Amino acid sequence: MNLLFPLNRRRWYLRVPVKWAILALTVLGVCFPYPHVLVRHVQHWRDPQSLVEPDAQGIVEMVSELQPRLRPELSARETLKVVERFVYDKVPYAYDWETWGTADYIPTVSEVFEMGHEDCDGRAVVAASMLQRLGYKAELVTDFTHVWVKTDKGETMGPGKKKAIVATDEGLKIQRGALGELPKALGYGVAVFPLGRELIVLLVAWWLLLKPRGGKGVAAVAFMLLIGGLLFLRAAGKDHTNPAEKVQLIGLAGMAVGLLALLVTPRTNGTSPPAKGNQQP
Repeated sequence: MNLLFPLNRRRWYLRVPVKWAILALTVLGVCFPYPHVLVRHVQHWRDPQSLVEPDAQGIVEMVSELQPRLRPELSARETLKVVERFVYDKVPYAYDWETWGTADYIPTVSEVFEMGHEDCDGRAVVAASMLQRLGYKAELVTDFTHVWVKTDKGETMGPGKKKAIVATDEGLKIQRGALGELPKALGYGVAVFPLGRELIVLLVAWWLLLKPRGGKGVAAVAFMLLIGGLLFLRAAGKDHTNPAEKVQLIGLAGMAVGLLALLVTPRTNGTSPPAKGNQQP
């Protein structure tokens, strides 16, 4: 705390930007500790459809292995299901922080094969590549929580209820109401992201809001409220298709009360009131 309190004595226009910068760097370091991976992630999302590679060697081999299962009598929707199950079997699921050490990363086909496991976006890249090789028009779709594949014969890889972004050969197409999907995506991200990393952000935010000579009891209670609110949010958002909204509100309320307690706690000057005998009339 000794490092923080000299900062608190600075004027607000110096103090506030520095605190926000510390918090922003903490969030960035926790979510994306490897800058080169973050740079590639941003580059890939500028044109995710370019990641679909029907002629990649691994895709050619997978389609050749799959062909015996694609009987002529299968309908287009049944074929999509066969491809979906095949990709799920060949590419085991793993969160990006387990594979890449970051909160999110959309890989190339070769990166998926190199790592051997991926989450929904890597699986979708592989599935879209296979489907294009099979003659389908396949595009990547996301609702900010999940990535799946849209084709001219239907959707596959666990389609979501609402599309936020569709990746086409002409570029990204933002769908109407896309911003409305962000709260659900954020809730799911908080629910499944490693708790240890989230606690680092929470601890830094709490530390930055402490005041010189502030009440230790209030600080402790605020910290417990922040942790409790976080745990409620994690419990409520694990099912991204049907989050427990009431539990999420409880979590948000707990965190809001904790933050408010830190923001409005008056500073104490550490002096005792004068004795009655010394008071001036």
